Amino acid sequence: MSAAQTPPYGTNMLELKSEDNIGKKWTVEEDIKLAQEIAENKTYEEIAMEHKRTVNSIELRVVSHIIFPKIRDDLEKGIDIDTSQLINHINKTRIKSEPSQKLASKPKQPPSQKEYTPSNKDILDYLRKLDSKMDEINSKLDNLEYLR
Repeated sequence: MSAAQTPPYGTNMLELKSEDNIGKKWTVEEDIKLAQEIAENKTYEEIAMEHKRTVNSIELRVVSHIIFPKIRDDLEKGIDIDTSQLINHINKTRIKSEPSQKLASKPKQPPSQKEYTPSNKDILDYLRKLDSKMDEINSKLDNLEYLR
């Protein structure tokens, strides 16, 4: 992308999206183009400019239609994935988003030696829950954009 086409950083991305895309579903062609742009290492801002959508909608689409299906396919095929990194990332996300009163009041303890290693089925169930939540979020975002 040339300097003339560089997105104006700091600009409200809602101002940059097309009114034609409000409440509009993603097309197969857009999904294919999105996958190609991700493979080309374009930024979400650049992709949002080309698709005339918000950065948030681009991020959600990448996770729900590129990352999640790849992980789900690997799990269904029985490919051995490094579940410890996935679980650690999920746990870090939970800790950041849902601080507990008990955690705040307890003194820090060393991590236990026994770590639960989830099965592929456990991970697939968790990913399905994530997919369901993402669909719910996308639906709410579509409704919100429709009201604007």
